[in-house]
Amino acid sequence: MTAKFKADSNKLLSMDYRPLELEKETREFWTQKRIKKKLMDFREKNNKGVTGWVEGPPTLNGIPHVGHARGRVMKDLRYRWKTMQGYFMPFWAGWDTQGLPVELEVEKLLGVKNKRELLERVGEERFIEECKKAIMKYHREWVKADELLGVFIDQEKAYWTYLDNYIEREWQYLKRAWEQGLLEEGYYVVAYCPGCQTSLSSAEVGYEDSYREVEDPSLYFKFKVANSRTEYFLVWTTMPFTLITDMLLAVHPEAEYARVKVGDETWILVKQRVEPVMQELGIDKYEVTETMLGKKLEGTKYDYPFKDLIPKQAELDKHPLVHKVVCEDFVDVNTATGVVHQSPGNGEEDFFAAQKRGVPIFAPFDDEVKFTDEAGVFSGIFARDTDKMVIEELRKRGLLVEVKTIKHEYPTCWRSHHKLVWLARKEYFLRTDKINDKVVEAAEKVEYFFESPKNRFLSFLKEGKPWCISRERVWGTPLPIWKCEKCGAKALIASKNELLEKALEKSNERFELHKPWVDRIKLKCEKCDGIMHREDFVLDTWHNSGASPYARFTDEEFTKYVPTDFLTEGIDQTRGWANSLLLEHVILTGKAEAPYKAFLFQGLTQDAKGRKMSKSLGNVVEANKLLEKYSADLCRFYMLRKCAPVDFMNFDFQELTKRPYQVLSTLYHLNRFFLQNAEYDNFNPQKHTLEWAKKEKQLKNPDLWLLSKLQQVIEAYTAKLETCEFNFALAVLEDYVIETLSRLYVPMVRKELWTDNPETLNRRLAIYATLWHVLKTVTLLYNPVTPYLSEALYQKVYRKLSPTLPESVNFESWPEPDGKLRNTILEEEFEMLFKCISLVYSARQSAKLKRRWPLSRMFVVAPENVCKVLKNVEELFLELANVKTIEYTQEAPKDMSQKEWASASEDNIQVLIDVHRDEKLLGEGLMRDLARRVQSLRKELGYVPTDILEVADIAELDDESIKLLEPHLNEMEELVRVKRIRLHGKREKLTAEWHEYQLDDKKVYIAIS
Repeated sequence: MTAKFKADSNKLLSMDYRPLELEKETREFWTQKRIKKKLMDFREKNNKGVTGWVEGPPTLNGIPHVGHARGRVMKDLRYRWKTMQGYFMPFWAGWDTQGLPVELEVEKLLGVKNKRELLERVGEERFIEECKKAIMKYHREWVKADELLGVFIDQEKAYWTYLDNYIEREWQYLKRAWEQGLLEEGYYVVAYCPGCQTSLSSAEVGYEDSYREVEDPSLYFKFKVANSRTEYFLVWTTMPFTLITDMLLAVHPEAEYARVKVGDETWILVKQRVEPVMQELGIDKYEVTETMLGKKLEGTKYDYPFKDLIPKQAELDKHPLVHKVVCEDFVDVNTATGVVHQSPGNGEEDFFAAQKRGVPIFAPFDDEVKFTDEAGVFSGIFARDTDKMVIEELRKRGLLVEVKTIKHEYPTCWRSHHKLVWLARKEYFLRTDKINDKVVEAAEKVEYFFESPKNRFLSFLKEGKPWCISRERVWGTPLPIWKCEKCGAKALIASKNELLEKALEKSNERFELHKPWVDRIKLKCEKCDGIMHREDFVLDTWHNSGASPYARFTDEEFTKYVPTDFLTEGIDQTRGWANSLLLEHVILTGKAEAPYKAFLFQGLTQDAKGRKMSKSLGNVVEANKLLEKYSADLCRFYMLRKCAPVDFMNFDFQELTKRPYQVLSTLYHLNRFFLQNAEYDNFNPQKHTLEWAKKEKQLKNPDLWLLSKLQQVIEAYTAKLETCEFNFALAVLEDYVIETLSRLYVPMVRKELWTDNPETLNRRLAIYATLWHVLKTVTLLYNPVTPYLSEALYQKVYRKLSPTLPESVNFESWPEPDGKLRNTILEEEFEMLFKCISLVYSARQSAKLKRRWPLSRMFVVAPENVCKVLKNVEELFLELANVKTIEYTQEAPKDMSQKEWASASEDNIQVLIDVHRDEKLLGEGLMRDLARRVQSLRKELGYVPTDILEVADIAELDDESIKLLEPHLNEMEELVRVKRIRLHGKREKLTAEWHEYQLDDKKVYIAIS
């Protein structure tokens, strides 16, 4: 007689929402049916337009973590959504494979400490091969993460930044720069990492929050004014090693400086800093003897103190401009002493100050930032290791005023975390400063969705510094410039064929566009017939990935897809990929145009305590380990719902399994509820459509209200996706599923479904038509966010009932609001209804009356227009309030006893309920209490709602309870779908599998069969 439910994952929905099982099954379905490839192929041929895309390539130097997963979810959301809207998006993978990040990882694997040791022990050829092995190892981890996460990116069409065809197209950017005079060699101060032994671009300084709190000496010292006995300039620095390369002192021309008598000496410093400096130095007795403008000090010679230790400084001191005071506006007179020592070999501003005056640049450093022989006694010592030596030499000469240790923020290398050093070096630069107006103009046209990253990006771009693109490394795109050893002429080669054709010696050996192979090619100088050798640099890895819009596409594809409609990466990419993309595109096209029309910068992901994830803290959440244990759909929903995409997200495992599970489980069970009932009544979605239900006049106000609210949801949800407010978009959908559908609509119609009466069959079918339309639409809306659940529901519910539907949910069209289904007046009426129901519940709570207990009557005291609205939905009002009768009035009756009535009010509405319950009401209330427990047991034992059971036995009831219940047994049998209910005093009288339930202050026992 009964049909107990058995979970068959291939055909039915299991009793519980088990996301990991669903996801495994869905992945197998996608793989077996090749859904991802079919979808890409279908949309490429059948679309209403293209929406451009270039993958921001992950660097293959490590395994993906939860922050990477969050970004990839946002990308996949965009792809699935736009594809459902009918657009073709070239969602093709890309991998960042070269450069410093990969080199450092491989150095670690090989156990070498630095570049010199690498070249001596390993050699370039083997190192290149090891780099290739490493990226493939990490590539497998990234592909696995994408598969587990449900990211539909096309791996077959991936670009790899190390392949020759990519490098050749990357060289086209340099060719365009060369033609425009924007690529040049220059002697310039650049940030340099001693650990990586290479320079960095200005964009990389500060990248990924690489400013760290470090300890440095805080040093006050003095330089003697030449030809004076007791007069000194007072100077402050945190980098004593730079005194070795000191060339000048700088003061502000318009600031007031003072001569200050301190003991037997006179110190010169800016006047406004005299008092705070003396206070800091603990000097009580001092006197300002004279003041003058900074420009009066210009040209003053000072005695450089280490001429005896550094012969080269003694030689340079003879230069008429060396070791003299200069005036510069950049001098900060609000800190330190207002007298700044200048080391043009170690400071950007210092360098320009010297360069414009023709002052020699003294930068005696090797690739390891050790001083060369030109530095005299400091030769062979790492620059920062000479700090103590310099301090001691100052002490010996009586020039040390005070030294202590301070903690301050200082830039470190974003990869090796060594303190950076600024060095004057010969490097190759893209003179992006010359086109900065175009760059900024292009950036200002882009949609950024949120103000803070927009302002951050534009502020950085407006600095407009040249881009140092040369790196003294091995694994990277070679700089394609050859220089004549005889006359110094240079040539840029922009293709592999051109290079091999012009090579002096032809070779049949293996050749690729990497060191050492390109370095073996010599060219003939067209000017003097001399031999040309390649300049020994590789390109900045950011140039490599920044070339992707042109390098990953063919010319035809580039025209078609670039500028892209949308890109998204982490907020740190304001200094990274977003920047390099922009600069290279402006160079390539010559236009004030970005290669993207919109760019969403994502906030970074932190641990539950708001700490940055790091290996040292042991709080890194690896994506694959996460996804092996937790549902991908839950993770995707959580990552998108918790906060705005621009916000830093604190990833909390406890949060992950709570609300996200509740929301998705509710959607799952709503579909299960629909399917079980619809199948029982032989619902046919092709026949029993909304149009059919309207024609049969079977749609009631709750259905029309639900359909109207859905149109609002579709519109609001889609609008929030457009503005990248994913958290607010999901809030809209969540509210509709939890509140509108589950908490409000289903209780309104549930009673109508719990009957087998043939006379009401059409009404039940109309409810199914409503639920089919609404739940299927919601399933489609969820697809970009929770693709596994959407696909599972689509296959197990919608294609089960209608096999002619498309093969996958991904082939469905994006829902659009239907104005014919929108009824704002009805929505307002229902809002009023729910407001009054809420007041009824408040009144019940104050009288300690359960919602399941029916009451005899109530009064609504409200303006006439409110009463009119409630009368329109009175049948529903009575059912939801669980009250038998209702009266409306504009004034509260005066003869109501507080003992017999409970009330609640809000604004201009008051609800009064009669708290008195006679035996009939008491019996019905008790019946509903017990019915709820029988329903709970049915579910616990695995019965589906449509199963009609034989008997339900209820025991441990007293005589009074049995008497109250007996008149309501027929209603209860229909409510809980059993043929017969039997009531017992003592459970011992019947042998059964009893289940204990609490009923107020008593215990009852229930058995069903």
